[in-house]
Amino acid sequence: MYIALYGPTSVQRIIDFLKTVYALGGATPVIIKPVGAAAQIGVPEAHKIAYKLGKPLIVLPEITDLKELFKPPKIYYIANHGKEVELSKELLEAAIIIRGGEQEPSKKKLANVELIKIKDIPAEISPIALTGILLYMRK
Repeated sequence: MYIALYGPTSVQRIIDFLKTVYALGGATPVIIKPVGAAAQIGVPEAHKIAYKLGKPLIVLPEITDLKELFKPPKIYYIANHGKEVELSKELLEAAIIIRGGEQEPSKKKLANVELIKIKDIPAEISPIALTGILLYMRK
């Protein structure tokens, strides 16, 4: 399973995301299109954490790179306006992208990506809390 944080703008959000993924295990963290300080400071700090722990970390410029490089069976983007789905094993075996900042990917960038909203999980939940829920439910 790949769990991706798209467009993070905060250094702390990247670090919290990474620590959550590593603590709960079962997924490879991916950071897609970090912005500003998150790109300049957060990504190097994330690499340092990953290296110290001997864990994987992938940083990509675009969503399409996730599909081209790793060929997951399915890619889901969790959005408020997506199709409502149950949290299932099948869902948790795919690549899941979570919005990490204010910027959402364009429709063009979301080609071949299914937009979903997970039933019983509030849309207002933070990306870090959502990551924790998804990884905990995977166990």
